[in-house]
Amino acid sequence: MNGQPRGRTVALADKIVARSLEVNVTSHCNLSCYGCDHASPVNSEEYLSVDQLAGDLAALSHVYHVFEFRLTGGEPFLHPGLLDIIDTIRRSGIADKIALVTNGVLLHKAPEALWRRIDRLVVSIYPGVKQHVSYDDLRTLTNRHGILLWYKPTNEFTTKLLHAENRDPELLRTIYSSCTLRTSCHTIHQGRYFKCSPSPFMPAWLRRIGLESPSWPADSVAVRDNPDLHRQLAEYLASDKPLMACGYCLGCVGKSTPSRQMNRAAVQSWLSEKDPDIRQLVDWDALRTSQRRNELGIDLTGVLRTTAGLKFRWSVSRWSARLLGIQLTGRPPLMLGPRIKRVLTTLHR
Repeated sequence: MNGQPRGRTVALADKIVARSLEVNVTSHCNLSCYGCDHASPVNSEEYLSVDQLAGDLAALSHVYHVFEFRLTGGEPFLHPGLLDIIDTIRRSGIADKIALVTNGVLLHKAPEALWRRIDRLVVSIYPGVKQHVSYDDLRTLTNRHGILLWYKPTNEFTTKLLHAENRDPELLRTIYSSCTLRTSCHTIHQGRYFKCSPSPFMPAWLRRIGLESPSWPADSVAVRDNPDLHRQLAEYLASDKPLMACGYCLGCVGKSTPSRQMNRAAVQSWLSEKDPDIRQLVDWDALRTSQRRNELGIDLTGVLRTTAGLKFRWSVSRWSARLLGIQLTGRPPLMLGPRIKRVLTTLHR
């Protein structure tokens, strides 16, 4: 069956529709950022299999569609088959848009064919890391090819990965309930669907820091040879139960640390760190802000009723970038819908 589920394809109107999905093109990176939530500085060299991806998408596309498919890492430009990966995603028909997320170091080596294949480019700019392509040149290039550009200065990392388990169940639930990684960082990895980007790498991270690395099958959903994929995936994404991996992650409310590159000694020091009381690592102001946002009724599952709003925002973003030089795709949603709904509900009362 080539990894595809039994039964006919679900009609588009009945498919699960998600905001975004990403795949790690490589697990390793050409930088070594302290606090990387994919643990790329300590991951072994690993390249995404094009055949694996094709089979996963063939199975998933029967029941699922996504607005934006992101290529992340590690560092995508390290993969010699990057163009084949993009073509595989495009042929699958699973996504409206394809985005490439990179640290920009190898952009000067990008083949011309790349610019005809992607819809958005996200460049994370780290302090002290030399860029060979300037912002002005990159903006000219992306405008010429109709590509949205998010040039993203990254001077800080939000602490996510922990060195010990969070054993406070109330804090764990609070962090999970406010975590936007499960909204916009869904990940397909080695035949399984994860609702956030750190979770596929958490077992390897635990091994690296000397902890037991358990198997957590409930933290993801098997994509291939799964005739019940639609129901299982829908229930998984809607669940308000934290993943087992969440016990070792601060989600989006960890304190910020300055971005910096690590040498080998610094990597070993990072691995051997001992966390203080986990509550000391939480940015409580950020957590309270997230909780206030939740009071607006924001849906954090990443599942959409329609992609119409994202398509409209995409069109506006293209024109604002071209005419005004304003980047909207990297800015958080204004959440006008939930705010208006709340006002109307209050007035109705």
